Amino acid sequence: MSGIKFRIDYIIFGGLASILFLSILSSDFQDPTIFNQLYPSVGIQNWTGLIGALIGGSLLEIFGPSTMLLPWLIIRISLHKPRTLSVLTGYYYAFVIVFLLSIFYEFVLNSGMIKTDKTEFYWQNGYAGKLGLIWLEESTHYNLSLFALSSMLIFSIVRMRHVISPIPF
Repeated sequence: MSGIKFRIDYIIFGGLASILFLSILSSDFQDPTIFNQLYPSVGIQNWTGLIGALIGGSLLEIFGPSTMLLPWLIIRISLHKPRTLSVLTGYYYAFVIVFLLSIFYEFVLNSGMIKTDKTEFYWQNGYAGKLGLIWLEESTHYNLSLFALSSMLIFSIVRMRHVISPIPF
C-alpha cells in the first residue's frame, strides 16, 4: 500500500474526462447542440443528460471524430509534471491538433479514400474541418496548404511531446 499514492487531482480530472468522453460517445444526431436547439420528443439519448448532449454533441459537430482525442489530451495536460508548457498553452495546442486532424479527415473524405455512403454520426466530419478545407481550396495552392498544415501539425506535436508521450524525454 505504500507504493500507491492517492492523488485527488487524478480522480477529479479522470472523472471529468471520463464524463466528457462518455458524452461524446453517446451523442445522437437528434439531441440538442449549439447548432440544433430543438428538444427531441423521444427524450435525450445522451447518457450524460442535457449538459452532456450540449457539450459532447457540439464538440462532435464542430470537430468531427478527432474530438475524441480531447478528453485524453485534457488529462495529460492537466496532470503533467514537471510543467514544460503552461496549462493554457497546452489547451491551445490540443485544440490546434484536433482542428488540424479535422481538416485532414475532411481531405480524406473529399478525396474518396473512405466511402461516405453509410457513415455514422460519429464519423461525419465537423464544420471546422469542412470550412477549413474550403478556405484552403479557395485561398491558396492546394499542395502548398497541405504542406503548411502538415508542418503546423508536426510543430504542435513536437511542442507537446512531453505532454503526449508517456515516456519522459
